[in-house]
Amino acid sequence: MPCQVDWKRVVLVYVLQIYSYTAAVVVWVQLDVPRYVEYRSTVTLICNHSVSENVLHKIEFIRNEYKIFQYIKDRTPPTQMHKVPGAELQPTSAMNVIKLKDVGFEASGVYSCDVSMATPIYTVGSDSVNMEVIVPQSEDPRITFKKPYYVVGEILEANCTSSPAHPAPHITWFINGKEVDVFLVRTFPIKTRENQLMSTVAQLSIEVSALHAGENGRLEISCNSTIPTYPMQNGQYADFKSETKSIKIISVPLTPSTASSCHRENVVLLTISGIIATNGITNYLQSIVVKLLGLNLIVS
Repeated sequence: MPCQVDWKRVVLVYVLQIYSYTAAVVVWVQLDVPRYVEYRSTVTLICNHSVSENVLHKIEFIRNEYKIFQYIKDRTPPTQMHKVPGAELQPTSAMNVIKLKDVGFEASGVYSCDVSMATPIYTVGSDSVNMEVIVPQSEDPRITFKKPYYVVGEILEANCTSSPAHPAPHITWFINGKEVDVFLVRTFPIKTRENQLMSTVAQLSIEVSALHAGENGRLEISCNSTIPTYPMQNGQYADFKSETKSIKIISVPLTPSTASSCHRENVVLLTISGIIATNGITNYLQSIVVKLLGLNLIVS
């Protein structure tokens, strides 16, 4: 009578084997690759793992779900490489390390790595890393506005223009060190330059108030131009540039009623000055008389 195989039992034993191995040894795999890399540079990808050499079977590097490099320990030759768009794939003496040379924008993508064991047959994958090829900004952004001073109540419009980069930098405005609400900022369509470089222009529009002037009578506006939009986990940006400008604020605007009052006081002052002058009184005495009369000279 032929021997029947109890496949359920076989599978159960195999699962228990894997469980006992993973319970005894914590298997982890982590891909070490920069989140942002500069255009035409060389980037190193390291597949770190905790699998010992005696049970290691295979290491694979993956880009956008397609295998780009494979190492199988017992195969001849042990490595197999595939084309990476926008880069030259270069193996190293360590089978868990590869290099991408002369990276272009096409080399950007989602990368990961897998490590497989021979006994038991078991594969662990790393978390994915979205690597992006960038061209940093060469200069600080440029802030422009129409005039060197503004009167309280006027509308201040200022433009911040980033230098060309890839991808397009994100612009954040600040007033006296505080970030501006987005509804006060208008971002214009991205300008594409040569070599796929892009420049961003964002306009700040605010009504100037006395609070903006501060104790020194000046308003400070700044713009940060960054790649990416928000800081990474370490609190840093891949590319950061900034510019600050100081604007004189006139705190008391001349309203029509104020201007009319000033005109009347000037007329009275000129009349009194004429009378004093005809009587031969010196400028020193003239100033004393003006102070006694309580009249203020308004200089426009």
